[in-house]
Amino acid sequence: MTTGSRRNNGSITVFLTLTMLVIMALLGTMIEVARGKVCRIYGRRTLRTATDSLLTEYSRPLYEQYRLFFIENGGKPFRESIADYAAGTMSGDAVSAGCMDFYDGVLNDVIVGKERYAGDDGGTALQEQITEYMKRSLASDAIEKIFGQTKKLDGISESAEEIDRKAEEEKKAAEGERSVLELMRLVDGADCTGGRVKGQDVFVKMFSVEKKEAKEFGITEPAVWNVVKGNIVELQGCFNRIRKSAAARQQFSEMIKKAGTIVRSALSMAQKAETKLKDCNVGGDVCSILKSNLHILQETEKYLEQPLTDDSISELKSLWKGYDTSGIVFDYAGINEKGGAENPMDSFSDAIAGGLPKLVLKKDYKISEKTVKTPDRYRSLYASEADGTGQKASEKDDWAKEFAEHETVGLKSGVKGISQNAAEDIMLYEYMKKYFSTAVNAVGTGNKRLDYEWEYILCGGKSDQENLDEAISRLALMRSVINTVAILSSAQNRNTAYTAALAVVGFTGMDFLVRFTQTLFIILWGTVEALVDVAALLQGKEIPLVKTADGIAVEFSELYEISNRFITKKAERLPQKTAYSFGYPEHIMLLMAGLGREYRLYRMMDLMEWNIRDNVTKKFNFGICVDSFEVTGKFTFATKFFRLPSIQEMADRQLYHFQQGITIDAGYVRGG
Repeated sequence: MTTGSRRNNGSITVFLTLTMLVIMALLGTMIEVARGKVCRIYGRRTLRTATDSLLTEYSRPLYEQYRLFFIENGGKPFRESIADYAAGTMSGDAVSAGCMDFYDGVLNDVIVGKERYAGDDGGTALQEQITEYMKRSLASDAIEKIFGQTKKLDGISESAEEIDRKAEEEKKAAEGERSVLELMRLVDGADCTGGRVKGQDVFVKMFSVEKKEAKEFGITEPAVWNVVKGNIVELQGCFNRIRKSAAARQQFSEMIKKAGTIVRSALSMAQKAETKLKDCNVGGDVCSILKSNLHILQETEKYLEQPLTDDSISELKSLWKGYDTSGIVFDYAGINEKGGAENPMDSFSDAIAGGLPKLVLKKDYKISEKTVKTPDRYRSLYASEADGTGQKASEKDDWAKEFAEHETVGLKSGVKGISQNAAEDIMLYEYMKKYFSTAVNAVGTGNKRLDYEWEYILCGGKSDQENLDEAISRLALMRSVINTVAILSSAQNRNTAYTAALAVVGFTGMDFLVRFTQTLFIILWGTVEALVDVAALLQGKEIPLVKTADGIAVEFSELYEISNRFITKKAERLPQKTAYSFGYPEHIMLLMAGLGREYRLYRMMDLMEWNIRDNVTKKFNFGICVDSFEVTGKFTFATKFFRLPSIQEMADRQLYHFQQGITIDAGYVRGG
């Protein structure tokens, strides 16, 4: 009995011992797990502190000049810098002698990835930095003011599209009628398109076969006959001269060839406008007559290539009896000796011959001569990411010249996207006011690679001259749309333009031509008003963003007076600004809305890099500047409570350390 009792007591002792070991193992495990979480927090804080220390090495020139935080990823690698900053925190030497290092960890490796460079993703990093900076310094009511004004432009694009469509339809309809006017010039030798009827040297009816009388040439209007009759050649005298003189024969041959060219042109035009000829009261079978006359001219050329005899001269005279000069008859009703009234489009064409800048800039304005060798560098580097909305300066169309010379109306392109400004865009523009110069207002005291920085951001050209010219052209086009819409809103203005169109081409009785001319005059009116607006903006004035018909400063009669003096003086007399007025920078801002955002940001990067290189350090490279990245630290921590032999035996392994992989996001705008 006694022996058995001792065995039972021994069993209980072993059981309690095992239980104690299990409890100790459990407690040790719980404490070690808790310590592991603390070590992870410690590792994260260590990594964060080391990374933040690296971020303090941001580019000082970039911050001092533009208040931007970027760190140049050049020289010592980020991973090494972070490891060095973390070394003091992780080192055991930092633990006082005789004290237990609770963490007892080591940073084994640092991996840096996902660097976001300034130009990545269309310059998103730069946009975010500027937005954050302007949030701290820009009053919200400034944004609301700009939004409130630009909302007035919401319908401008649709109005411009409607004007373009209407003008295109009228132009097509008027082409047939203009073909008739051109046929008058080619066939009758009467140019009726200018300020007066002008006779032509070579034309279809230039040969007098019998009598040199108006009725023999189908011309019933005395004003036309008077300018034409002096250019008519009497064939009887020609035939006598070419028989006797080789020089006269050569001269007559050249005349026949020139006449043949004119007849071919007239025939081609008549065939295209054949359905329109009857509507314009053109009498006779035009195409058949021209074909017959062309045949006679061609046969005459063959005769002149051979020796002339009495028989061949006789045959020529017989041949020319079939040359028709009376079968084609045009209706000149309404024309007089002076012809149509003076066309203001001619005045405009002459005025812009030297370019729009010479019209709108004061005579004493000195244009900067600064240039750069590699414009649009960063946009070109990231070209694969660009959305294609921009256009190089060398590829741009001269809209004013196209309008003046070819009557091409393209108003819609001038207001593309001008009302599509987001709050971030407005912050960008306000930022630009603080740090970038315009042709009107210089900002900063340091050297500038280009003086007209806003204009460069808008146009991306290689010189201040090129960028200013293009900015003026775009401003004038945009203001032309706004002003044309205002002029069209007034019935009185429309009637004024219609009356002027009648005075210029009304004698033709061609309604489509009159209507198209009216539309051209209204657009011209809006364009000249736009030139005055642009001149005022360049003088530092502010003008209403949207005008009413009453606000148009240029009278229609003044369209014949276009000159630099007229434009600049008219601009000086414009009324003072109102609460609804915008200045030069705001108008450039509206034009920039039509660009892809990346174009603005990449060109800003160009300017910043140039200016820092010229003023601070020649080796500054914005392209290697980073504003955010991802950091992964690999830590090893020694175990403290897994080292009991009993626990290691139970776990059947020796646990001396454990590893932690910790990842954080680092950056100046977004945090990890």
